[in-house]
Amino acid sequence: MSLGLQGEEVAANYLQNKGYQVLERNFRCKMGEIDIIACIDRTLVFVEVKTRRSLNYGLPCEAVTKTKKLHIRKVAAFYVMKNKIGNINRRIDVVEILYQGEKAYIRHTENAF
Repeated sequence: MSLGLQGEEVAANYLQNKGYQVLERNFRCKMGEIDIIACIDRTLVFVEVKTRRSLNYGLPCEAVTKTKKLHIRKVAAFYVMKNKIGNINRRIDVVEILYQGEKAYIRHTENAF
């Protein structure tokens, strides 16, 4: 399993343990992809997962560029339209996974952008 998929698995388990209901994983359309779509407390949450084995290239969240943010927003809007989701709170979160050896450290930022 690739590092990215491992991180997404860890993030999905983490969110479920926190009470989130995972609705979709790796939702794709022509505008891009969202790693996890979940729901908690009547809020639809679009989650970008970033995973690293070291900090040599910076924090995992630093890989969420302006372009990536724009794509995530567009995909989220498409998902809402496609699924005819009405008046519900929505937000975009980032879950960072940093592996040090076999241990995964998790940082969850709600309303990241």
